[in-house]
Amino acid sequence: MAKSNLMPLSEMHFPPSCVVCLSPAIKQFPVEQIFSYGRKNYTVKVDVPMCQPHSEAASYKGPVERLFGCLGVAGGVLIGILSVVFLLLRWQGEGGFLAKFFVGGIFGFGMFILAWWVIAILIAPRFAVRESKEARGAVKIIRFQPWDQMTQLEFGNESYAEFFNRTQ
Repeated sequence: MAKSNLMPLSEMHFPPSCVVCLSPAIKQFPVEQIFSYGRKNYTVKVDVPMCQPHSEAASYKGPVERLFGCLGVAGGVLIGILSVVFLLLRWQGEGGFLAKFFVGGIFGFGMFILAWWVIAILIAPRFAVRESKEARGAVKIIRFQPWDQMTQLEFGNESYAEFFNRTQ
């Protein structure tokens, strides 16, 4: 079972050992999460310590994950172009070709971004190799309160969570 810890972001100091295996840490791996409160977005970034093998595993993208990243771009381009063509052919309103093309371009770009995001950002990480998933999921940012900078982290390694709590 994962352990979590709630504390101010400014007071968060990680012990110099890997969050996955507790061996001496050599690198920092950034963990980011975006939180929305009303109209404001807050990007919370925490650099977690990792040993060399786990840092490489967290950064590694396997062939299937890379393939889905490329499919996200290709699928986004295809859907964007099809959206522009569909809008140009089906537009019944007033306006010349240039106005139709401009609005179609904006709509097509939006469809490209949406298709790319769904395929490359949401679906592709699900096909990561097991070691990469384990290293990337060692620390998760669960909650952030912007008014007092309270941040809740969830640790995959219970031993490291206890070690982290003792060093604070």
